[in-house]
Amino acid sequence: MKTMKNLIANIEWKEKTSVVDHMLEALDNLCLEPLAAGLEAEVYKIRFYPFKAVMKIWNKGSSPDVEYQYQLLKELKRNGISVPEPYGWGICKDSSKILWTSDAGAPISDIDLNKLKEIANLLLDIHHISFQQLDKSLHRTYDFVEYFYPKINQYPDIRNELIRLVRKAGIKQERLIHGDFHLGNILNRHGLYTIIDWTNAQLGDPRYDVAWASFLIKIYNGEPMYSAFQNEYMEKNSISETDLVVFEALACLRWILLNRLTDIPKNERVIVRVNDVVRSNPELNREVMI
Repeated sequence: MKTMKNLIANIEWKEKTSVVDHMLEALDNLCLEPLAAGLEAEVYKIRFYPFKAVMKIWNKGSSPDVEYQYQLLKELKRNGISVPEPYGWGICKDSSKILWTSDAGAPISDIDLNKLKEIANLLLDIHHISFQQLDKSLHRTYDFVEYFYPKINQYPDIRNELIRLVRKAGIKQERLIHGDFHLGNILNRHGLYTIIDWTNAQLGDPRYDVAWASFLIKIYNGEPMYSAFQNEYMEKNSISETDLVVFEALACLRWILLNRLTDIPKNERVIVRVNDVVRSNPELNREVMI
């Protein structure tokens, strides 16, 4: 961990709170614990009594707008959304970007229907933030296909289906979306659930956000969990059955594309469930089955 502490000592901080200052003063005594990381970044838990923080370093070729994430977390906190407290962000000597936040707990274990209902309400809280509540600097939009379907032109079988569905969906960009809302991005600390990983946050279409979340629950957790999550969401933010079919088809195509591009989590059961979605969704062509 000596190398990691050297990295921390040489961060060029762009914005930071007193929590970061206190921890930097005790750099030699910090306890660093590596956490499960994603495809784009390394993640560490940092402890120095009484402070705890999480450090995320984008050092795997990705260069997201970390300042945007930092400012967005502050704004979301002000709006009562359950997100980590942002402590600071900066740039490492190798130009990797870094973000420190509060420690929001551990991944959820023993998922049950009641927990899924609480999590559905977290997503609803995000989607109920009005356009006007967000500072104008946070009004970020991107091309839907280019952003969520990287390298799509390499796979014409998926691209042809995707373009047809995007036209049919009538995608809007009028609400804040998380962009990658799933159970792995929810942490639990003493029964308080917190939404993490806001790398993909933007102004987008809540129908896509909930379809992506629902699809992932269906293939990784099963149909009963999928129904509980989706029914709770729909009680307070109804989506037509026609729209739901189209957006779940879009979600499925994204997973199939990512499965071709990289090694995403899956086993035989997950593959069976993905193919079942393709068979049962009237908007999907069976040629894209795994």
